[in-house]
Amino acid sequence: MKKQILLSLIILALPLFSFGQAWTIDDCVEYAIVHNPEILHRQIQYNSQREVLSETAVSRVPVISIGVQETLHAGNTLIMYSVDENLTMSLTQVAAQLEMPLVSGGAIPNARAAEQYTLKAAAENITVSKINIRIRVAAAYLQLLNNMSQEQIAEEQVILCQEQLQNVSRLVDEGKRTSADLAEARSALSSAEHLLTAARGNTIIARVDLVNLIGLDDETGFEIVELNDKVEDTETIPLLPLLNNIENHPSVLSAKYNMTSAEYRAKAARGALYPQLSLFANYNNYFYLPIGIKDFHIGSQLGTNGWGAFGLKLAIPILNLSNNRKVSRAWLALDDAQVTLDQSRKEISKQFREAYYQTLTARDRYTSATKAESAALEAYEYQKKLYDVGRSTTYDLDQSRLKWFAASEEVVRSKYEYLLRNRILDYYTNYSHD
Repeated sequence: MKKQILLSLIILALPLFSFGQAWTIDDCVEYAIVHNPEILHRQIQYNSQREVLSETAVSRVPVISIGVQETLHAGNTLIMYSVDENLTMSLTQVAAQLEMPLVSGGAIPNARAAEQYTLKAAAENITVSKINIRIRVAAAYLQLLNNMSQEQIAEEQVILCQEQLQNVSRLVDEGKRTSADLAEARSALSSAEHLLTAARGNTIIARVDLVNLIGLDDETGFEIVELNDKVEDTETIPLLPLLNNIENHPSVLSAKYNMTSAEYRAKAARGALYPQLSLFANYNNYFYLPIGIKDFHIGSQLGTNGWGAFGLKLAIPILNLSNNRKVSRAWLALDDAQVTLDQSRKEISKQFREAYYQTLTARDRYTSATKAESAALEAYEYQKKLYDVGRSTTYDLDQSRLKWFAASEEVVRSKYEYLLRNRILDYYTNYSHD
């Protein structure tokens, strides 16, 4: 039975290989990594965080600003320390200012360090999303293979029921079977055809799910190929190396970086409680233009009206309850980050252990299902011999066939379940930080 299913799948896949239209599981995974919205979203978050880090990199660069103010005066107007009555004029003032922080209580370097670790966490989050996408695509791919195999089994059951109906019809004509046997055979064929219809529908839905997951717009012409992996030839990845590598898992690394970032943010917030020293410099100039009066030269005014200053500015915080609250919130955020890290370690350990034991269970299920299928096939063949010599009823034969059918389905399910679980373990072990 298994050989027939595998042969049927290979025959179906040959034309697809010829035209280069069939997708392997690795093709689907790599395409999804490039086009899946979740990973694209994570990449945008990473780029956004990189921009935030760039902003902190220029925190010590002097801030230079230039301003211009235009004022219209009417009535008594002060010109060169004298008052001129009933004079209308425009006054243009120009100012340039520079300010550069020198001492910030550690706020600037700590803020920059915090953003650096947040950027590292964002990079690890991309890797986490890639692992999740690989697992989801593998699950969808193997589900489609499972449904395709189930459809093949259902088709073979329909063929068996058609052959059985023909055989019963012949026996009825020969007077060896009754009309009740013929009705039973027709009912069995109808049930088999119903199951085939449902199996075909499941295959279509599984194909749509996979196409949507990897980012394609349409499932038309989309075909996949059978895996080369076989349960008998694969070995389960041991659990201990997985557990020993938890600290290097991207989820744990991301939580670590976020905790370190929270620690630096707390230090940066505390910097607002310390004196702040900055360098400042400014330059101011102006010129006026009386309306209706001639012989006022702008150039000479600019040469005599300018003044500038530079120096140091020291700000010592005395009472600022807002800063105290910010420091308290920052330390609470650090405590929360520590809890998140501990939770991440436990969650990854749980995922590893579950995946490992699920893999072992799936392999045992496959082994027992294979034995059950062989026994069910043997029972069906024996029941068929009894039926051919008139020592068994059509109902008994059909029940034996259904048991064989169910056993064949379980073989396929347990096979792909094991291949999926083993592949998940592989994804947990081998991942890239690119």
